[in-house]
Order: sequence, then structure tokens, then C-alpha cells
Amino acid sequence: MPTYRQAHFLPRALESLKAQTVDDWELIIIDDGSDDDTQHVIEPYVADRRIRYHRLERNRGLGNALNLATSLARGRYIAYLPSDDCYYPEHLIRLSALLDSRSDIYLAYGGVHWTAPSPQPGESWNSWMFWISECRAPTLQGEEGVDAEMEVLERVRRQPDDNNLLALVQVMHRRSLEDGHRWTAREEEVSDRLEPDFWWGLLSRGARFAYAGAITAEWVTHPDSRHHIICDRSRGGLSRYRQHYRIPQGEALNWQPSKGFTIDERLTYSHWRQQRELPTPGGLKILLVGELSFNPDRIVALEEHGHKLYGLWSPAERWDTASSTAYGNIETIPTDSRWRDRVREIRPDVIYALLNWQALPLIEEAIEADLGIPIAFHFKEAPFFCFQRGLWPTLMRALRESDGQLLINEESLEWYQIATDGMLEPDHVLIMDGDLPKRDWMTDDWSPKLSAKDGEIHTMCAGRPVGLDPREGPRSAELVSAILKARIHLHMYGGPVFRDAPPEFLAQFESTGLVHWHPMVNPQDWARELSQYDAAWNHILPSTNGGDIRRGEWADFNLPGRLGTYMAAGLPWLLQDNRNARVAINRIARSHDIGIFFDSADDLAAQLRDRKRLQQLTDNVRRVRHSFSFDAHVPPLIEFFHRLIERRQR
Repeated sequence: MPTYRQAHFLPRALESLKAQTVDDWELIIIDDGSDDDTQHVIEPYVADRRIRYHRLERNRGLGNALNLATSLARGRYIAYLPSDDCYYPEHLIRLSALLDSRSDIYLAYGGVHWTAPSPQPGESWNSWMFWISECRAPTLQGEEGVDAEMEVLERVRRQPDDNNLLALVQVMHRRSLEDGHRWTAREEEVSDRLEPDFWWGLLSRGARFAYAGAITAEWVTHPDSRHHIICDRSRGGLSRYRQHYRIPQGEALNWQPSKGFTIDERLTYSHWRQQRELPTPGGLKILLVGELSFNPDRIVALEEHGHKLYGLWSPAERWDTASSTAYGNIETIPTDSRWRDRVREIRPDVIYALLNWQALPLIEEAIEADLGIPIAFHFKEAPFFCFQRGLWPTLMRALRESDGQLLINEESLEWYQIATDGMLEPDHVLIMDGDLPKRDWMTDDWSPKLSAKDGEIHTMCAGRPVGLDPREGPRSAELVSAILKARIHLHMYGGPVFRDAPPEFLAQFESTGLVHWHPMVNPQDWARELSQYDAAWNHILPSTNGGDIRRGEWADFNLPGRLGTYMAAGLPWLLQDNRNARVAINRIARSHDIGIFFDSADDLAAQLRDRKRLQQLTDNVRRVRHSFSFDAHVPPLIEFFHRLIERRQR
């Protein structure tokens, strides 16, 4: 039984073991560094000599816990009872009887009962229809069982939507392959494929599996389940994993989920993991409050300028970085009842409160604490999200009571001044994009253009193709069809994002040979991998504001996080021609002459075939790209902090 922070589940799991119709079992509980009441809850149970309890000082990961438990086990067979799951009374006897009677079978499994959660707020019911009914089947993927053939497991390994064919709780197996086949440790890889990779490894070594013929266990899925923490579309991700499992600052992970962004931090951040004595003379002590959003490694630039960083993080969700990191020397302050006292002990020079709407409740707490420390409030996210989530009063308080404000662009400042009837003082405002990348990723590792090899037009898109996604409606579907008809290649980075598009649309994609799916690219490879394309797609959305900022929507103000990636790769931006509207990204692209503005697919194709003009745009991007790095903005940012400190002192 591996367990971590699941004291509230333990009685149910342990009762299900005590209720087994066979009593010839031992239970090895590996408490993977829990900081809740796990030890107290388990204490009465260890009076049973069949139960052994081992507590690790800190969390080492599920693979390590399973390997340790296996090494301590004395039984003939191994079964698994994760602390949030449970057995039905006949589970152990049915599975052991199958193994006893069939010497050719290495692994027996009972059927599993599970029910998926309801949609989270803001999620569409349509995308969750397959979750609504309960599932009672041999495997988590339904009726298709697993035997000596490997095709099913191979499918699981290939398809991101299938991540866990057999749950731990439904399995019992022999031990003869134990010495040569272990669970993947966290030091090797973090993935939601931990279980299927282990099963596949057994099959590849000649093991045969067999179904015991009945539902014998229950697999419980909940927001704090490991697989949800790793790859849930709305609440999972690397930052949440690091925060939930309390990964120490500086520990690098090989992050390889089946869905979403992947990165081997051991390689990417190896040169940023050295220790520094900070702050240096004249350096500031800066308390980060909130989260870091995209390109979080940018904050190393502050350390490189001699400043010491502390982190008070909001709950980590989605792609927001609000946790320890594999790089730098940030000291995390736990957000418990004593965080105010710890901040007073540290005595930071300035609070840098940032960046998106999820951080606003914690930022409000920092304001309410009245710590006597100047607060610089940096808000990149759309104010409209605050309307929708009831955070408008919180946002107004942060703007009103912070010592200085940082806003994403001039259009945002103008909108806020209108929305607040001129509340902001221009001298207290700094215009700065919130999640620019580190300059280190802007290498000169250029690749030859694909178009120079085959004479075709090759464009790319990093992340969700806003405005080019057929699921958004007829306009997007028609635009993509026209782009393909114009013989423009679309290289989509981040996996097959159109997987659940209408089948007829996917068939059209397949038939053209112009749509190419690629995995996400790590920052050190941006220039080398992406510079082979002619241009890069931004959000392709028509503006309806007609030049009046009051009519603006978030797309009119937003600077997508992918811009830094495109600049590092030296790629011109592909943009909707909103010349009669106020659109921030269009203004910036025109000011540097780095954008291709189009009204139609034919118009776009004609511009992309103008090789001389395309080369000029590419040269322009490469010339100005360093101004789109966070490093370039550190000096004015620190100067801004000093102004706030001096004003507070006066």
C-alpha cells in the first residue's frame, strides 16, 4: 500500500483488506512522507502483526515506494492496494486461486469499478460525456482484456488518451521476474504511464496475463489522484506535481506526461542549478507572491543581477508555475498560518505580486497583511476573467492599494484607466510583458528553411491554434480549409490538438498531406527546430472594437506566451489584419515590421511566396528579438522597484 496525504481514505482501504475471505496476507504500508494524519490513522492497525508500516522522511515518488514495498514483501504473490482504492471481499482469493491453478499465468487481474468526476466549473459537459456513466469492466478501457498479446498495451503506449489499462488495485502477480524488472523511479521519469509501462515490461519478458472473470476492486479517481495531478487538463501539470509532492527546490525532474508539455529538467536547466550567495552588495530581497505563468525560468535573470528571491505561491493549477523549481535558488515560504511571521523575519525589500487571475486571492492576503513592504502588482491576465469569476473587487483592490502596477501593454493601461475613471497614476505604472523568455534560449542555431528544399510554404503553430481550430465554429473550419487549399503547410506543435474535431474534417486533413503533428519543443531547441519554418501562427481572431478601446475584448489586449518562442526562433508572426481596430499585438508587430497581416488564405499565400519580403521580415525578427527577452527588462524593472521602495520610505 503506497500512500501519501490520504489519511481520510485509509480506513476504507484497510477495512476492505480486513474483509477479505482469505486471511493469509501481509500488508506493507509505505508512507511516502505524508504531512497529514496518516501515521495517527494507521497506528491502531499495526497491532495486527500482518501489517507493517514504513514512513519515509520525504516523498520519493510512487515508483520508489512500490520498489521498496516489493523488496520488503515475503509473500509468494504481490498485490496492490493504493490507499484511495478498495477491494471487494473475494478479490484476493479469486486472483490467488487463478494463479494457483494456472502455472502459465504470471499476472491475474479482477475487473474494476470506477466512476469519473463531474466537469469542473467552466468545463464543457460535451467534452465529458464519456465520463458520465459508471464503468464496470475488466480494464479501465472497457471490455478488451489483456493476455499474452501485446497489441493492447502498445496502443496504450501510443495513444495519450489511454494512460492506464490496468489499475494497481485490480492486479496480483508472481515474483520470478522481479529482479530484472522494477517500477520506474522518479529519478528516471515522471509520467502517468507508470503502470502501463510496468505491465508492458512484464509482457515483453514473456509474462501472460489472465482475467479472473469478475469485478473484484474499485479504483477511485479524484482531483488529488496522481494521474490527475500529472495530466488533468484544467488542474494538473508539472507545477502542481512539484507543489503537491513537495519536490525540493533545485531537484530536476524528467517530466514526460502522456498529455501536455514535456521537459527533461535535468538537461534543460543543468547550467542554472548552481548555488549563489545572494543578495550581492546592492542587490534586493524580492518576495514573489502568486505564480509565474509561462517561461518561469526567466526569474533566474534576477538572480544573475544579484537579487535574492523568495516564493509565496498560490495553489498550482494548469500551466501556472507556483512551486519549487529545478533552477535558481528561490526559497519557498509555506502558505500556512505562519507565513506572515516568516516574511517579517526575512524582511524583503519589495513584494513582486504576479501574474494571472488565479493569484489574486493570495495577493489580496499579502495586501491585507499590511507588512510595510512596497508591493509591485503585475497583472497580465484578462480583466474579463475577473468579471466571470467574481474577482473584480479583488482586482480593483490590488490596483488601488499596491504601490506600483505593471501592465502588459499600453492598450491595457488605457482600458484600466477608463474602467476605473483614471484611478492609476501613470508615474506608478510600468509597461512590461509578464512572461517573456530567458535570453539564453535565443541562440543562433539556425536551420535551413524547409521551403528552400521543396519550394512549398511551411508555417508552424506552438500550442492551441486559436482561430484555426475547427471546434471553434464554421469560421475557423473554413479558414483552415482555405489555407490547405492554398497549399500552405501547417506544422502543429503540442500533439494532435484536433483529435476530437469532426471526422470529416480530420479526413480532409489526412488527405492533404499538409498538416503535420509534432511534440512540444524544449526551450534549448527553439531556434534549431523552429527556424526551419517560414512564419508562425498567433491567435487569428477578427477584432470588433472599431478603434474604440472600450469595446475591446481580451484578444485585443493579449500578448500570447508563444511570442517569446517565435522570437527565439526568428519567425515572423502571422496575424489577422485588424487595421481598423485597436489590437496590441498588431501594433507591436507593425512597429518592428515583423508581422504578416492577411485578410484571406490567398492573400496570405501570396505574401508568403514573396521570398524577398519574407527574408526581410525574418531579418527584422532576428534583429529585435533580444528586446523580447526578460533579461532586457530586468534593469527597468529593478529601477521601478527602487522607486517604489524610496516612495514607501518617504
